[in-house]
Amino acid sequence: MKNSLVSRALLGFFALFLSACSSIGNNSQSSITGNIQSVPLTVPAVQQRVVIYNHGISRPQQVEPCFMPYNNPPRSLLLLNDYRTLVYKLCSTSTESPAISSAGKQVYLRKKEIDFAIDAFLARGIQPKNLFLAGHSNGAWTSLMMMKDVNKRFNGVIAFAPAFAGRRSEASYAPWWRKTVRPNQIKEMLNAPQMDAIVFAYENDAFNRPQELQFLANHYPQRNSSGVNFVAYDCGLRNAHQTFRKDCRLAETHQQIKQFIEQQISSW
Repeated sequence: MKNSLVSRALLGFFALFLSACSSIGNNSQSSITGNIQSVPLTVPAVQQRVVIYNHGISRPQQVEPCFMPYNNPPRSLLLLNDYRTLVYKLCSTSTESPAISSAGKQVYLRKKEIDFAIDAFLARGIQPKNLFLAGHSNGAWTSLMMMKDVNKRFNGVIAFAPAFAGRRSEASYAPWWRKTVRPNQIKEMLNAPQMDAIVFAYENDAFNRPQELQFLANHYPQRNSSGVNFVAYDCGLRNAHQTFRKDCRLAETHQQIKQFIEQQISSW
């Protein structure tokens, strides 16, 4: 009986372990491609502009409910929707194991999802110069991690409050996130030969304040149409990480995004 209980406990443990392994979830290449093939284009493909929006996540160990309203693209992006611009929300199903050794793997799995989406839009005839990535928090961070392909497969990134390694206040009891995994991914991010992005950072953000993201602008100073356009401000929100959604400078933010896209396309 005792051996039977032990065996059941071990089976339960291994079942839990397997269910918690890092996974791309339901987002296979075929499922993402099939979804994008059904998206109606508003103009001929060679003229169509597409912004792939990547939502944030609550915890990398669980599938994010991307259908929730707070995971929709912000108004500053949706205002771009017109006869020639499509804002497409890519729902991520990637998760990672809670094991310390798996910390940060969700970002790489999510990169695969974005790769699938880029391939699917290019296959439909969308021109790389008209294709942009955008995102909030984890979605913004992962989009920036795609920079090795900028000016080849897409034309730039619109990043709202990039983050992935938890809140700043969590560093004391989960130091491997902010003191090991985050620096490693920053090093990888900065290996990109070029970074064309507009990055919005917010004062008092619990995840990354402007000073925690300044490395982007320092490493890729803005020169003409290349580099990082770094925009930092404070809307006085208690939850500053959500400033992109309750933007006190909405009209200005939208105009800056619009100018960024126009400049990137004209300089391609």
